[in-house]
Amino acid sequence: MNIGSQLTIGDSMTWDDDTFSDSNGINYTSAGYTLTWSFRSGTVLDITSTAKGNGWTTTISTAQSAVMTAGNYYWQAYATGSGTRVTAGTGMLKMAANLATAIAGFDGRTQTQKDYDAVTAEITARISGGVTLEYTIGSRSLKREPTTNLIALQSRLATMLNREKAAQSMADGLGNPRRVMVRFGA
Repeated sequence: MNIGSQLTIGDSMTWDDDTFSDSNGINYTSAGYTLTWSFRSGTVLDITSTAKGNGWTTTISTAQSAVMTAGNYYWQAYATGSGTRVTAGTGMLKMAANLATAIAGFDGRTQTQKDYDAVTAEITARISGGVTLEYTIGSRSLKREPTTNLIALQSRLATMLNREKAAQSMADGLGNPRRVMVRFGA
């Protein structure tokens, strides 16, 4: 399936798909089958492709993407015809926020980045303001997580962030940043 991996809310996307065969070698073409795409996440979207030669062309219109929410949409494409339904492919489409329509206070960080920043801020606050772990005032008490646990959590979140950044770099076609290439010249 030739669908892209990301679309900005409010943008349109068009792609073409060729005929395909199932595991039994049966060939599916637009002459005898309709191709339908189902997207599921914050919004439900179903799109019927149009015939183009023996394959299909599919469009997510600006109006359709405008009502979608930012996040990951899981899709399934399937062909139907002659009492048959066969899955052509499955995958995920990332819907990116449209900054032109984003409200004030928009935060484009991932949840992992937000968590990492919060833990780092808490560690910094403890270092600059003292490391009181527990106190009681009257009938109310507060007990904080030990700083060593926060540092361990910060380390785990840093590892997760590095993985996210590497995955995004590869998705952007920039390659794996953890891979080092060496050239020996003459």
